[in-house]
Amino acid sequence: MSVRVSAGRLDRRITLQQKTITRGNLGGHQEVWTDIATVWAEVRELSGREIFNAKAVGSSATRMITLRHRADVHADQRVMFTDGRIARIEWLRRTERHEYLELYCLDLDD
Repeated sequence: MSVRVSAGRLDRRITLQQKTITRGNLGGHQEVWTDIATVWAEVRELSGREIFNAKAVGSSATRMITLRHRADVHADQRVMFTDGRIARIEWLRRTERHEYLELYCLDLDD
């Protein structure tokens, strides 16, 4: 299935972040989130049916984010919105011909 997204629908700025574990001064570990890229995306809430289907396969995703394809995006990353809200990437789907990337995410802040 080919997803067609017009450039005009990619109207939200999001920042993709990667977790890094660093060693603290006292020998402990600290979790730090580092920005990978800030990109334009389409962000939409999943419908009740889509959430129900996601739960059936073990996902708790509540929104889908569509962006132009990037090879450096993985399911262990997160998304930060311009208002400071954060969403964890539950799973992702690369579209045919790697034109777009769909991120199925769970909001961490309410």
